[in-house]
Formats: sequence, structure tokens, C-alpha cells
Amino acid sequence: MRHLLYISCLLACHFAQAQEKPIVGDRHIYADFDGEMVVLGGCSWYCGGNVKATGSSSSLSANGTRNYESGNAHDFDINTAWVEGVDGHGIGEWLEYEFDLTHQPEHQIGITKIYIANGYRKWKSLWEKNSRVKTLKVYLDGVYFTTLELLDAFEFQEISIPKLMLPQEKILKMRFEIAAVYPGSKYQDTCISELLFDGVGVH
Repeated sequence: MRHLLYISCLLACHFAQAQEKPIVGDRHIYADFDGEMVVLGGCSWYCGGNVKATGSSSSLSANGTRNYESGNAHDFDINTAWVEGVDGHGIGEWLEYEFDLTHQPEHQIGITKIYIANGYRKWKSLWEKNSRVKTLKVYLDGVYFTTLELLDAFEFQEISIPKLMLPQEKILKMRFEIAAVYPGSKYQDTCISELLFDGVGVH
């Protein structure tokens, strides 16, 4: 299976052997083909379709300098993660993205794919110990849109969705609600390391 991670025009991801940390780059796509990292040239959806803000229904309390807030799911760093903060597996908890195109009336930008690093991807052992998402329900401004079924896989997952054209001169909120999980071997906390977008209309 081909798993792609599209990085913004200002950030690219460097996958070191021991750790996976972001470095400054320019318009690169990093692809994972059966475990082998390959760098592809080109620009990404984030050249014009950036996310204004993120939010969540809850997040796990910080551990020292490490936090588990919603922004971690959109920071292009798979060493961090959003972790829901309620008892149990977090069924019904949600992660939300805000798209603001009020200043881009000349462009019509759409989302066609979502890329997800499911679970806590920092280390394989952490990924196994913590819970991962099995099913996400997607809502647009509170209205049901679609459901995403995720694999219990350490690799990035590419998921095609019905084409969603972002409204021009308007703010749209896109919510991802946890509906089912793959339980962790030690912790009930459910995690998402990255949830990114790709689509049409940027160029």
C-alpha cells in the first residue's frame, strides 16, 4: 500500500534512522513505499489551503514540558500527538480544524484526501501501548459528512473522501469524532499523531 505524507511549502520532514523530526525544507513530498522513504519533488496542498486553527473536546494533561493538545495533530511532527483527555477510550471525543478562506475569494480550494498517522507514532512501543482510532465520524459545521475507517497500522494512511470544496469568503469547521478504537496494550488513551489534507484548487 502506498502511504503519502504531504508537507507544507515551509516544512518538510526528515526521517532519521533513530528519530523522526521535522526540518526546514521547501515543497517536498515524502512517501513511504513499503518502509522505504523516498523524496519526491513538487508543491503541496498547503501552498494555498492551510488550516487557520485547531481545537478539541479534551486533551490529556501535560507531562512536564510535553503536551497533548490538538495542535500536535497538525504540526508536521510525528513525535507529538493529540491525546484525548477523558476516562476510557475517548469515544465521542473530537478533533476540529478551522478553514478560513475569507481572504481568498479568487480561489476555490477543495479537499479530496486525508493523511493520518494513527496512534502515538513517536516510538513503536508507545504506539502499541496507547489506543489508536478505528473509526472517525466527520462533521462539517455540525452536520454529518462521512465516516473514515482506519487501519491499525503504524504507517501513514491515505484516505480518499468525497470532494469537499471549501466555501469561499466563509469559515468552515471540520470535526473528527472518535467512534471506535483499537485498544492499546497498556493505556486506554486514544492518540492521533498527524491528520493532514490534500486536494485541489491550490494552483
